[in-house]
Amino acid sequence: MSKANLGWLFYKEMYKLGDSEEQIEHVLNKMLKIRAFDETLNAKENFRLQTLYPGLLIGSGYTHGLSLTTDVKIGFYFDHTTGLPLIQGSSVKGMLRSCFGLEFENQEDIYKIEKHKLIRHLLNKPNLDVEAFARDIFEGIDPETLKIKSIYERDIFYEARVIELKDDTVLLSEDNITPHGDNPCIEPKPLKFIKVSPEVTFEFSFDLKDSKFANAQEKKELFLTLLEEFGIGAKTNVGYGQLELILTKEEKERKEEEKRLRDKENKAKAKEEENKGLSKLEIFLKKLEKFTKQDKDMLKHIKEYDINIEDIDTIKELIESKIYNEKFNKKIMNYLNKL
Repeated sequence: MSKANLGWLFYKEMYKLGDSEEQIEHVLNKMLKIRAFDETLNAKENFRLQTLYPGLLIGSGYTHGLSLTTDVKIGFYFDHTTGLPLIQGSSVKGMLRSCFGLEFENQEDIYKIEKHKLIRHLLNKPNLDVEAFARDIFEGIDPETLKIKSIYERDIFYEARVIELKDDTVLLSEDNITPHGDNPCIEPKPLKFIKVSPEVTFEFSFDLKDSKFANAQEKKELFLTLLEEFGIGAKTNVGYGQLELILTKEEKERKEEEKRLRDKENKAKAKEEENKGLSKLEIFLKKLEKFTKQDKDMLKHIKEYDINIEDIDTIKELIESKIYNEKFNKKIMNYLNKL
């Protein structure tokens, strides 16, 4: 860890001479050269995510209110003790909570249904009560008794710390935003701000508990996916705060295989749900209807199906209703006629 306290430099040293442009620029340049990182929390559940371009904005902190062009117009959040940027546990919890569609300040989430579908899909639990699951995680409400659980029984969200910098990456970078306001014809004034650079690794840490809805490992994987998908911090809608999991080659291959198997299982369950209540013949006809053009697999499906004599005319009607190559149609009809 660097001895230079970035928070102290940003809020104290940079402005100790008031509106001195020389002092502000000198300290800012010093901050942008520092390579510093923190130690791991060694929490029960954790994963590491690396920032992608253009970087990460952490909160807004305090602005200084100076009109100087050298001044950093948008504030920043630094840990009081280490002076390093970190993502507070409450921010991690708040971002993840927003993905579950819970109401906020008595306002219902207009995307609640879609968010519930997403959570069920990611956990591969089509009948999951997402609302009760979310209240268990984020509000500590026991789903059985509807009472608030003890702090020792609840999921805990720790701060996300900077624990690694890639190669020659510096921790902080300078950037600008140019708000146009209501009148696009007026020349915008760029606002200078600092951000966490791309290729900086944060460790997200938790103490998660098994529950009737999901175990600790399932929750960890869910949180990881949501953070990768939606990012964290300010201005994620314009690209900031995007994160990428740091994996070895073997871990990447394992993750891809798990996703493939999960998708296959989801498709099988969806197909089972879709075909519920249908006869064997009706299910088979639905398969044939999906063939919209000449396809050799169509004949293969027909040959693999255990056709009853009384079903042949129904299948023929379906084949005749399709517009295929005459030779192709004849080939299928000849097969059916031989049965």
